[in-house]
Amino acid sequence: MRKFSRPYLVSSRCIEFEACRYNGLIIRSSMVEKLKKHADFAPVCPEVEIGLGIPRKPIHLEKDHEQIELVQPATGYNCTDKMLEFSDSFLKSLEGVDGFILKNKSPSCGVKAVKVYPKGGMSRPWTDGIGLFAAAVFRCYPLTPVEDEGRLRNYHLRENFLTRIYTLADFRQNVSNGDFSNILDFHRKNKLLFSSFSQIHSQKLGRLVSNSKKIPFPELVQKYGTVMKEMLKNDPLPPANINVLMHAFGHFSRDLTPPEKSFFLDSLEKYRQGRVPLLVNQNLLKSWIIRFNNEYLMDQTFFEPYPEELMEITFI
Repeated sequence: MRKFSRPYLVSSRCIEFEACRYNGLIIRSSMVEKLKKHADFAPVCPEVEIGLGIPRKPIHLEKDHEQIELVQPATGYNCTDKMLEFSDSFLKSLEGVDGFILKNKSPSCGVKAVKVYPKGGMSRPWTDGIGLFAAAVFRCYPLTPVEDEGRLRNYHLRENFLTRIYTLADFRQNVSNGDFSNILDFHRKNKLLFSSFSQIHSQKLGRLVSNSKKIPFPELVQKYGTVMKEMLKNDPLPPANINVLMHAFGHFSRDLTPPEKSFFLDSLEKYRQGRVPLLVNQNLLKSWIIRFNNEYLMDQTFFEPYPEELMEITFI
């Protein structure tokens, strides 16, 4: 069984950590609750941190020409500057963050679809805004996974987010001791996973590790990490996953019976049609990896990109 590094995540404090929403309630998220056992969290409530109480009068975003402001309509208090100042200070204080899980549609933490009112707040709002704190996150961490607890109810978004944060955590752990061999080992174990995200980026990473002894270690970590994070922003599509599955299948083509081969190819076609999830074909290949004791594939993170205990999340 693969040993996983623990991702370091920043989360809105109101999601499973503290009853600190504007109405004094807590937000439930089965994913965050289960992730607590497998990740380290830095919970934060930007609204409380800038001095707004619990409970508190609601705040919202207002647009005056091109300027977005954070305002408390009931009191007229404009907390834009305080929120920007806190966001900048807090985000710059963080080290080794692998991802963010923020409160959906919040005027401070919402990553998309946040209501934005015209100045004065009397007209119908737009719904294309980003919370002020979330916008600062995107500026400071443009390549780091950021999601909200609402979007993570989606099967594909959950799977992609989990894969990204555990890959980043593993990379961070592997480069922590300055050993070139750890990067080589990391790259080897992630070859199939990286191919599912982007062949072009995967090849760039391959060239970096092949020249690793010619590059100072800090420079290698920076370059490799940047290319990898850019790659992980892609969403693996079925054609790329099928190519990876077929590559792995090729390791067993001489050992399997005709009915076994036919069953796998039929299952692959069902995945291509969207009738079964990727996990079905991954598990079928994993059974052959164990049966034929294929050590190379046994180490490939593609077949277990995040802890098995979290797999059930993808079926909620």
